[in-house]
Amino acid sequence: MNKKLSKIFGVLLAGSVLACSALGVSGLAYAQGASQAPSQSGAVKRNIVLDKADNFRDLAGDGEAYKTKEGRVLNKGIVFRSNALELSEQDQKKIADLNLRNIYDLRTPGEIKLNPDSPIPGAQWENRNLLGWDDVESVRTGFTERPEKTLAGAEEIYRLISNDQHARQEIGTLLRSIADSDGAQVFHCSGGKDRTGWVSAILLHIAGVPRDVIVQDFLLSNDYSVMSIKQSFDKTVDKKGVQAALAFAPFMGVQENWIEISFAEAEKNFGSMDEYVTKGLNVSSEYQQKIKDKLLK
Repeated sequence: MNKKLSKIFGVLLAGSVLACSALGVSGLAYAQGASQAPSQSGAVKRNIVLDKADNFRDLAGDGEAYKTKEGRVLNKGIVFRSNALELSEQDQKKIADLNLRNIYDLRTPGEIKLNPDSPIPGAQWENRNLLGWDDVESVRTGFTERPEKTLAGAEEIYRLISNDQHARQEIGTLLRSIADSDGAQVFHCSGGKDRTGWVSAILLHIAGVPRDVIVQDFLLSNDYSVMSIKQSFDKTVDKKGVQAALAFAPFMGVQENWIEISFAEAEKNFGSMDEYVTKGLNVSSEYQQKIKDKLLK
């Protein structure tokens, strides 16, 4: 394990020990410890706060909208990103105010069957199974064995979502659909951090947002999802025990090097992110302009 991964695991372990000793293996203590390492964003400014879909947010950024390298400002209320849309009654009322027209679910059939989205009146639901698998349960089970295996597996997932042919086809179709559709739209996976995180990074790149801002946006999942991390940790403890929860813990959030792996793989195989979008995702310059027109003021 390299020094960076060792440091990450050290922080995760410290947070987990705190959880075991202070709160009787509470995921909240773990989440507070683990989320300190990857994100340096400070306090999260939330425009939309949902009870259950805690990683729901505007692609343009919460608080002040993101700006491009040229100083253009992103449009708010156009494209949203989220974790699974299992919504409370209060959440559904808040979502209704957004006038969503399209929902793109990036999950596998198994994930959808286990945790289906709540119905959102007026919105058309579409499945874009980015991984192309029937389910992810076997991978999740493997991630409960050892933290080192989990970290290595996470890196492989970020290589796959960047360069797997099926994943690229699904992302390309998704981007063209976003460009062609009118009204507000949302795309999501289970945690709203990995598949959703990579698609968000691509859209922000097309819009012209600086790479460092894109990376910080990716890391915000650690801040937004604190309660989801807590629940996931506690649920794993209840079902499989403390050691399994500690092993799975690294994948409950995100790490900066993961998104950098996706960028590096795309650039290695296609020469640049621009070529990755054009050739790897088959999103033409005309479609990229349509996306820019939609995302930018």
